[in-house]
Amino acid sequence: MRKALILSASFLAFLTACKDDGEVRPDFAQNTNSSVYTDQLSLESRTELSDSILADKVSTGLVGAYKDSVFGSSIASMHLQPLMASNFLVFGEDDEMLQTDSVVLSLKYNGIRGDTIAQTFEVFRIDELLSVDNNYSSDYQVATLPNVLGSRTFVPNTRDDIFIKSPDANGNIDSVRLQPQLRIRLDNAFGDEILAQSGQTAVATNEDFVNFLKGFKISPQTSSLNDNEKAILYFAMTDRDTKLTIYYTATDLQGNATKKTVDFPINSSSVRFNTFSHDFSSGAINQSLQSNTSDTLHSYVQAMSGARTVINFSTLDSLQQRNIIVNKAELELPVIRASYADFGVAEKLVLAAQDANGELQFIPDFFEGPSYFGGEYDALTQTYKFNINRYVQSLINGTEDKKELTVLVSGSAVSAERAVLGAASNSNRRIKLNLYYSNTQ
Repeated sequence: MRKALILSASFLAFLTACKDDGEVRPDFAQNTNSSVYTDQLSLESRTELSDSILADKVSTGLVGAYKDSVFGSSIASMHLQPLMASNFLVFGEDDEMLQTDSVVLSLKYNGIRGDTIAQTFEVFRIDELLSVDNNYSSDYQVATLPNVLGSRTFVPNTRDDIFIKSPDANGNIDSVRLQPQLRIRLDNAFGDEILAQSGQTAVATNEDFVNFLKGFKISPQTSSLNDNEKAILYFAMTDRDTKLTIYYTATDLQGNATKKTVDFPINSSSVRFNTFSHDFSSGAINQSLQSNTSDTLHSYVQAMSGARTVINFSTLDSLQQRNIIVNKAELELPVIRASYADFGVAEKLVLAAQDANGELQFIPDFFEGPSYFGGEYDALTQTYKFNINRYVQSLINGTEDKKELTVLVSGSAVSAERAVLGAASNSNRRIKLNLYYSNTQ
């Protein structure tokens, strides 16, 4: 687990920081006019299961599922913790009777990956104390109460605003326009349970409230999912429209009823994390995972802590002792487009070296900055390309002992993207190294 957390933290840092172009100048030659060129060095590639990753304190929540003939079945669930907007909440006067009209968990849309198909999401109440100070990995099994607190079957609409009726500060009912969001009705008895805490210890501070409520897990039902159906929804976890809302009526002794509402937001102080599960047994990927060799024609990369590709550069040993200067070393990863491609191709991949302890480390070329290092998908050539000059030069010089590089989808904790690559043994679309070099003797 410690290895997985360190690995994840490193890649989260990669996604949020980059160097300005020109800060570091490479010390290798870049003029390829007088270089020897080859793309015939034999590489090896294989597909592996990804390690669990750090998937908490994220701003994007993932919920949904897909099932297809390439990657098998995958499920994404998100966990979040509503907090109080202020301390010492009082929901009504001492002589008022409070009754829940409805309880709604609102989840602001932040995109979709896959098809616009009907899905059913279920909300469970978490049954363990979570802390924002802890780290939660992508395979963490959170304890929940057995009963479903609320569910909704829906076809997502991530583009159109919605209108709802909501009481204002004076109890008048207004029509309110909201940005696209999913609204899930929860059990009214749950709302009454919270209202009953008015002025009590449970709603005195957020620490008290977290001890009382703990949080929610939102998961998709998968029993009705057909083959080659897929939809992973993205939600803005810390947006002001992502929240728990209780709509209720306060009735005084004279029978006067006032409509009221109270919000419980999810913000940067809330526990929030994603978890993922995969079943590769029904997908073509399973052959590559089971063989764990370079014999297969395809290699796979999958976000949500799914699968990764490992490339072996041991063949570069043949260039040692030849006084070679690398002018340019470009790793080319071709995409295989097939029936699965309607799910989309990953926008960006990342590349790192695994050390002796199994932890991924950035190679020197990464620190040249993203515009130099590369990794973005080129739709014209249908490839990903990385500049790995420094890494290759170090292999040839014998100063680098990590002879394998690992390829993953960028942002695996907050993305459902994936790609199928031509393996190094694929004669038509193969992983290859475009190498320009000069001999100094």
